[in-house]
Amino acid sequence: MAAVSDDVAPDEWECRVFLAVAEHRQHTKAAEALSPTRPMHLRDKPYARQLVGKTIARIERWCGEPLFEGNRGQLRLTERGREFERAARSVVGEYELMRKPNPGDGLPRLACLPHHAAFVAPAQARLIERFGRPRVAVDYLEPHRHAAPDLHRHALLIGAPPPLGSRSVRLYTARLEAMVPAAHFPGVRLALPELLRRYRVIPHLTGVPDDRRAAWGLDRHPGAQVGRPAGDTAAAVLRLRHETAARWDGRVLVAPSDVALPFKAGMEFGGRYADRFKWVPIVADAPLTYEVHLTVRPAGPDEAIDAAVAAVQTAARALPHLGGS
Repeated sequence: MAAVSDDVAPDEWECRVFLAVAEHRQHTKAAEALSPTRPMHLRDKPYARQLVGKTIARIERWCGEPLFEGNRGQLRLTERGREFERAARSVVGEYELMRKPNPGDGLPRLACLPHHAAFVAPAQARLIERFGRPRVAVDYLEPHRHAAPDLHRHALLIGAPPPLGSRSVRLYTARLEAMVPAAHFPGVRLALPELLRRYRVIPHLTGVPDDRRAAWGLDRHPGAQVGRPAGDTAAAVLRLRHETAARWDGRVLVAPSDVALPFKAGMEFGGRYADRFKWVPIVADAPLTYEVHLTVRPAGPDEAIDAAVAAVQTAARALPHLGGS
């Protein structure tokens, strides 16, 4: 791997340009997406494709090697590009957090992903009922901002297990599941090789640690519909159920059990046709699971934090079918 150059590191806007190319896979569409959000000094005219190319070239010179491969119409991230993508999201996320007004409420802050609301929201309600006021403020972060660099701004973080030595409590173990039509799939589990060989995979892997994603290979398998899913998981579930209710075309939505939970039959967002589909665990030689922890930022005794930890643990235990628990 080549070393970075001594030039000035890419700034926030250059990171945004890189992320736009990573998402749209070509310079022209990236430029179109960037135009409405470009900095003030660039607003006199639309952001040009040529400027996107120059920015990517400068970032690659700084990194010392190519970050994209393929032709201009279908660019793909290299391994080094995927590493830079994670760094770029952290840079952009840090600036976004700094722009957010501080509510000044003095409450400890908890960072989590939107699907964690299934147990975080009841935990908040329980705390208010018990103490008569909020005891913790919750920030529901986008996946690209839900990373270790954000922890210094939050007393609590829900996600993958923390580094050794950090204080944390295990909430549950999530497993990988597939949404399949009950009429076409009589089994109770689906082998990973069979999934990749026979079906069209739509991965929605929110919250899955990078090492698990890499090991499972769902994002890069030739048989999968790779890239970023169109819309959120709720939209994908709704669309797939309506489009394949009468005739299944082999598409399978794959998601962690905690992301899938609200959309199962009998749950809050199960919705129409939920009983015609089932979520089955995906199995392989090694378990397709990962632990979800509540990490506590190092600090002295704090009654509000301890109360929040206990409330979140209780609410998580009350949820059925999180998988692998």
